[in-house]
Amino acid sequence: MSDILEVKDTSKKIREQESNNSILKADKNESNINSISNKKEEENTNQLDNNLNIKKENQTNEGKNKQIDEKNKQISKKNRIIKGLSIATAVLAFSTIGFGISFAITDSLAMKYKSNLENTYKSNFYSLVDSVNNLETKVSKVLSADSATYQRKTLLEASKNASEAEIAVASLPFSQNDIEDTVKMVNQISGYTSTLAEKLAVGESLTSDDIATLEDIDQSILSLKMQLNEFAKKFQNNYSIIDASMDIDTNSNDFSRTLYSLKDNDVEYPTMIYDGPFSDSVVYSKVKGLSGDTVTKTEAKQNVEKYFKTATNVEYESQTKGKFETFNFRVTNTNDEMLFVQVTKVGGHILTISGAGVNGESTIDLASAKNIALEFASQNGIEDATVVWSDSIDKDVYLNIAPKNDGIVLYPDLVKVKVNLVSGTVVGYDATSYFTNHVDRKLSKGTLTLSDADSKLPSRFKKVQSRYVLTPLDYNREVVCVEVEATESENTYYFYYNVESGILENVLKVIKTDNGNLLM
Repeated sequence: MSDILEVKDTSKKIREQESNNSILKADKNESNINSISNKKEEENTNQLDNNLNIKKENQTNEGKNKQIDEKNKQISKKNRIIKGLSIATAVLAFSTIGFGISFAITDSLAMKYKSNLENTYKSNFYSLVDSVNNLETKVSKVLSADSATYQRKTLLEASKNASEAEIAVASLPFSQNDIEDTVKMVNQISGYTSTLAEKLAVGESLTSDDIATLEDIDQSILSLKMQLNEFAKKFQNNYSIIDASMDIDTNSNDFSRTLYSLKDNDVEYPTMIYDGPFSDSVVYSKVKGLSGDTVTKTEAKQNVEKYFKTATNVEYESQTKGKFETFNFRVTNTNDEMLFVQVTKVGGHILTISGAGVNGESTIDLASAKNIALEFASQNGIEDATVVWSDSIDKDVYLNIAPKNDGIVLYPDLVKVKVNLVSGTVVGYDATSYFTNHVDRKLSKGTLTLSDADSKLPSRFKKVQSRYVLTPLDYNREVVCVEVEATESENTYYFYYNVESGILENVLKVIKTDNGNLLM
């Protein structure tokens, strides 16, 4: 709206300038006539002076006209930006009712679509508020209940609310850099509450550590809830989400910066396999794994179309200039699944995909989902990989894929993939760890054999299998270990023995679920 008002003000100033020029010229002519009638002998002198004045005036006006032309170009450029954004976002928001919008859209029609899109954004924001409000209520109920049946039911509802909040965030024009930690927090809450629910389903109880973590989560969600509800009051004063998110030349925007404080890094989630072993490990602070030429926006879009053959619409949305420089796209496929896709400028690789799968009857099984994930990763340059972990929630399968080096599984280079069992589509993907950490490594299996590591297990544990892995540890260390999977009292553990020294470096405990498996 501010840009349109600026156009009107500038047009008014131009009309006033033209009017002033006309009056000035009229005054000059009248002065010339009077001069001729009074002093004929001064005619030539006055005419010469007048010509000089007119020449100077023309030069001045010419400079002013250039400034006005330049201003008009800037206004025209801003108009094209507003129209372009309105067209793209309006088509996205109203594709379900078949709007067709031409590129010759008028100002009034652009404002109409802007208004409609603003209402859509506000509706999505209120959905986010409702989801977070419900999530906080459910978690607080779990903490106050003593019935395992009721706790499990409420935890599943909380997990659903967290997933709904994640979807609402994806449908708002947030800058990904500003809300990355908030999205991660909501995602972890969804997985953690679901895992606790499955734990209760197999007859276990919530431990004191589980309760303590839920209490921390509850405080975090309560803070998020209060800030969202406070922010919602801005809408009463004609706050515009679109206007606040139009910083198109930066990797952030006012809307995102206003909500930046929603992130919370204080919650300590226990080390569990529910999100896969070492799923968030970052060994290097700088990006090490990207290679290839810098691609254009058009080439990046072509890569998206190549990977998503069922896409019905691929729309460019923005750029990111953070740790990874990316082109960002909105993708809609034949199943009406809407995805947000980031493509790296270096190499044109798919960096992340976020979206929600469809509901319905499953058309593929876990084995097919595994093959789909591996094939997608292979197309994106991740070769000789294996699925090291999986979990199923509703109609989505979550898989962790790790590449191998001479038979050694590279945990620091994990890629996370989400496949929808109904559509068979990759609706979630995160290769940030891979492209951050992946480098050529010269690795050794040391002197510790698999059988040697097996013999180090405490006697009460029963070995399942073992393998060589590169393990990210504290202080950003990478250590080749023998990973031994073992069971004890129906619980599963993973022991990591250093292949050079034989010392025990780490132990992980698996939180069991009905559907979760570690695939070897």
